[in-house]
Amino acid sequence: MNLQEQISRIKLMMGVIFEENRFQKMGEDKYKSCYMSDITRMEIIDMFFSKVKENPDYHKEKPDFDLLTDDWDGYDDQVYIQNKLEDDTIIFYEGWVDSCWSAAYNKPQYENMSEEEIIESIITNRFPRIGEEFNMTIQEYGYFYKNGYIMYVVFKKMNPLSTEDYK
Repeated sequence: MNLQEQISRIKLMMGVIFEENRFQKMGEDKYKSCYMSDITRMEIIDMFFSKVKENPDYHKEKPDFDLLTDDWDGYDDQVYIQNKLEDDTIIFYEGWVDSCWSAAYNKPQYENMSEEEIIESIITNRFPRIGEEFNMTIQEYGYFYKNGYIMYVVFKKMNPLSTEDYK
């Protein structure tokens, strides 16, 4: 028995289940069109829904907008998701810092665009796929400037049943 078989056998004996995440599935057709940042956003939304399962009142309040553009002491990945699931809705906020702009301007499709055009393009061209992953559709979106750009996307559950269905 080789090492890989031994590891698999030990995992089975211990009852440990290792669930693949989207990063490991990026080669699959379902995720081939997604950028790494899209996959990251999906994983963040997954974590949000897991936390809401544990605590239905998680992130009911609006974000601290200063923390969305603080890449040192701010929110992880400059993202905050507001829980409005009583209305079958979440609001995805994302602050844009220097590293975000560097990554965007390294992509050829964005190199001649303004910052506002980049945000608009990302929301309209990439966020529908992110919403689809969670059976949600974009209800509204926009952006504003507060120590940096902050974009927001309001997702609404397409066929609302219960909070349990968000996973």
